[in-house]
Amino acid sequence: PLDIPLVRFTGDFDFNERKRKLEFDFDTIELLGLIKINLASEDVAKIGASTGLGSSNNEKLVESGRRAFFDWISADGDIATARGGGGGLALWKRVIDGEQPSYGEGPI
Repeated sequence: PLDIPLVRFTGDFDFNERKRKLEFDFDTIELLGLIKINLASEDVAKIGASTGLGSSNNEKLVESGRRAFFDWISADGDIATARGGGGGLALWKRVIDGEQPSYGEGPI
């Protein structure tokens, strides 16, 4: 299998450890490792809101000069959880290079 992400978002971020808050901006979207699209923050917020990849609240944040964010709930060596600025729950699972992901397994 090819080791190419379908979609990759890149940009700046800041993490406030005391507040456990990650604020971020995406300025580039890459598709299939072949196409790079550079975008302004307001464009990314509009795309996210219209596709369901982001919250419509992110458009309001950009208009007010603020950035999208996650409030971290927990993280360990395998799983990370956070609440998005629009209220959604975000989950991440660590996948180690060379190992097949074991979906549905891990700590709960």
